[in-house]
Amino acid sequence: MRKMAGCEPLIVKDNEILLLDQRKLPNKIEYFSAKSVEDVCFAIKEMIVRGAPFIGITAAFGYYLALKDSDTNKQLKVRAKKGFECLLQTRPTAVNLFFALNKMNDVMQEKCDILPTHKLINKLRAAAFTLWENQKKEDLAIGAIGADYLKNKRRILTHCNTGTLATGGIGTALGIIKTMHKKGYLDLVYVDETRPYLQGARLTAFELELENIEYRVVTDNSCGMLMKKGLVDAVIVGADRIAKNGDTANKIGTYCLAVMAKRHNIDFIVAAPESTIDRNIKTQNGIVVEERDAKEVLEFNSITVAPKNAKALNYSFDITDNELIDAIITEKQVYERFEF
Repeated sequence: MRKMAGCEPLIVKDNEILLLDQRKLPNKIEYFSAKSVEDVCFAIKEMIVRGAPFIGITAAFGYYLALKDSDTNKQLKVRAKKGFECLLQTRPTAVNLFFALNKMNDVMQEKCDILPTHKLINKLRAAAFTLWENQKKEDLAIGAIGADYLKNKRRILTHCNTGTLATGGIGTALGIIKTMHKKGYLDLVYVDETRPYLQGARLTAFELELENIEYRVVTDNSCGMLMKKGLVDAVIVGADRIAKNGDTANKIGTYCLAVMAKRHNIDFIVAAPESTIDRNIKTQNGIVVEERDAKEVLEFNSITVAPKNAKALNYSFDITDNELIDAIITEKQVYERFEF
């Protein structure tokens, strides 16, 4: 598989991290320099970076930035707490954010009374890298398991972006698609544009071009027509949080796809790492759905597209009921029955 040479989503330096500004893609490759935890919080909130696993990885490095200049373990604890709280408030729906921050906190608590300050700082930096490396391995496993499971489904519809830009690895749902292409299982990918941020049209199409995978960008409301005409064999999407019973929060528009897939007897598949499964919540009732600024709907590239006094409702995610999902694929296995 080709790498995203020249546009890696994250570059780690000694005193800063460089984040590929995904708002500018595909027209411009530009990096945002984050030198503090506040910079990282801004980058996550403003969707300079996005995608549940990659938000978690970025937050882990933000945690490190919060305390990297500490002179004592006492100072380090204070800064870690402040950084943790700042990062925790950035995006409420993606559970990977909480998973990554808790992992960093665990290292902090375990080693704070054992290691000298400079070694503890290095340990935390290494912990962030470990999270990233583990995600890459998990992506490869999801890709392999998913490609085998879906090897007879040659025309795939996907939503939002679930590739390298969303995970730092090959991706989850898009990782399966990339692996299917590599194995010769794939004919065509339908890419939902994914309003209002156009992560499909801008980012997924960008990644598919790098992989030389045949695709078509379609409007979000094309799914019914495509399925009715028999053009789609399966739908594969990612997830931002999965409840214990399999109810799944993902980018707004996912639920509509699931309902249409059920209506037309088309496989609807969720791909996500195990860390996206939140075993602390039983059902969708425990999932907070983020509501974002109305301007994202009322404007496009800073140009107003609605009447001056128009109001908008901008849910960033929706929730797909477990009975609409045929399988959830993680790095461990394919789940067809959900009680995690």
